[in-house]
Amino acid sequence: MRLRDCEIANDFAHLFIRLFACLCLGLFLVAFIRLFACLCLGLFLVACQNSPTAKNVTLKVDGQSRALTSEATTVRELLTEAKITLSNLDHVKPDLYTTLDDGLTVVITRVTEEVVVRHEIIPFDQQIVTNEALAPNETRLAQLGVNGEEAISVRLVFENGVQVSQTEISRQVVTPAVPEIMVIGPVRELPPVAFEGTISYLSNDRAWLMRDNTNNRRILANGSQFDGHVFELSPDGRYLLYTQPFSNQIDLPLNELWLASTTIVGEEPQPLKLTGVLHAAWSPIISPALIAYSTAERTVSAPGWKAHNDLWLFNPLAKSAKPLAILPPNTEGLYAWWGSHFVWSPDGQRLAYARPDQIGIITFTVQSPLTYNITPLFTFTPFETLSEWAWTPSLSWSPDGQFIAATVHGRPVATESAAESQQFDLWLLQVDDTLRVKIAPQVGMWANPVWGQWGIAFGEALEPFQSVNSRYKIQVIDRDGSNKKQLFPFQSEPGVRLPELQWSADGQELLFVYNGNLYQTSYNGAPPTQLTLDSQINHLRWVAQKPTLPVTVTAIFTATPALTVTATVTRARK
Repeated sequence: MRLRDCEIANDFAHLFIRLFACLCLGLFLVAFIRLFACLCLGLFLVACQNSPTAKNVTLKVDGQSRALTSEATTVRELLTEAKITLSNLDHVKPDLYTTLDDGLTVVITRVTEEVVVRHEIIPFDQQIVTNEALAPNETRLAQLGVNGEEAISVRLVFENGVQVSQTEISRQVVTPAVPEIMVIGPVRELPPVAFEGTISYLSNDRAWLMRDNTNNRRILANGSQFDGHVFELSPDGRYLLYTQPFSNQIDLPLNELWLASTTIVGEEPQPLKLTGVLHAAWSPIISPALIAYSTAERTVSAPGWKAHNDLWLFNPLAKSAKPLAILPPNTEGLYAWWGSHFVWSPDGQRLAYARPDQIGIITFTVQSPLTYNITPLFTFTPFETLSEWAWTPSLSWSPDGQFIAATVHGRPVATESAAESQQFDLWLLQVDDTLRVKIAPQVGMWANPVWGQWGIAFGEALEPFQSVNSRYKIQVIDRDGSNKKQLFPFQSEPGVRLPELQWSADGQELLFVYNGNLYQTSYNGAPPTQLTLDSQINHLRWVAQKPTLPVTVTAIFTATPALTVTATVTRARK
């Protein structure tokens, strides 16, 4: 009985111990779980407090300041969250890729632009022009002055509605100002100067003529208009060939060719019934008289014409003469719309031509049928003027007809393109294409060489790489490039704007235009003598009174319009 009781008691004790152990274990596990949960919650709360995605920032935009809490990482993301739209001109500070930090202030400046057009008055200029046709100190109002108008486009920039800058974009003349022109007689008189031959020029929209002495001066072709395309004295000085414009109607020709006698005072100029003449030049042969000319058609766009690049021969003194076609219209070469010009050789058997990209020779043969040969002498990159005109070389024959002096567009001197090169050089080109020599570099685009008996006179730009607007010195040089001598400026003069140079028949005296007046200097470099007081002179021409007549070439000019023409063209050599 006792033994049984002891076993039961022992079992009960073991059970109690087990139950107690389970209870303790359960309490421990519950405590442990609670502790672990608290620890995790604390860590979570700490992590939330230190998370980089929760930032307090300030956003200033459109006149408002907004406090934001954002989880964005950059300013760009913040603006996306805030649904802020930016224009291409708006400024953001700090920039869009800046990392967003707690306490950051983002400022957006709204930027807008506006283009306005303002109109301003262009005051007219007052010009005083000396006209030697008036008595000394006589005054006449030739033209009333009228103000013009200019449209100025300005870009205005606003930040948050407040203007911060304005920039001029462009200026366009709506109505050009018309200058007031007061014409006065000469305030002083110049002593008479004798010279050989006949001088003609344009001044104050009139043609003037002087023969043998500056005192023998008179207006020629009074009442005519001159468009400047053609203004040429015959080789004996007896006739003036010029072009007179039609009205501005697009369906009319560009102009008409006229002929005026320089020997019969009061004789009315005569129209030659040749229209649209772009260039014309007298042959040096006197009998029969002959001109070479090319034509163009009128256009609405600048420069107002489109060249045909043709070539015709015509006797302006023969009543029943008809033009003889030599070259048909063509569009060869670059800038063909501008046209070519021609210069006769001293013997009247050849023509040198110049176009914006080439210099060459047209040779005539003395036989029937009439034939001609085109020989390019120099091909070069044309000059890009970035405007509505094209540059062509100026040419001059040597007295013996073996060489041509020419201004040629040169190659680039730095990184500019060939077309934009500002280099222009003076070259000698042998007409048989066997020799080409550069005798003066960097002379400028308006060098305009003229070959005389004792040397080549030409202009040399004071600013050779801005020669389009530069002033020029007048130099004379031997045909081999030696003995260079400056004829003008003689002392402290600033130089001429555009060299217009003409040699006397014996090559001893040189005429040039300075500040709109005629001056004469000598080959030996004597001080220049002023011949006129006009201040408006251009298109200077000077011819000998009694040129010689080469008899050997007259047969070529007795051709009739029915004469057949054959041609040969030689390829260009660059």
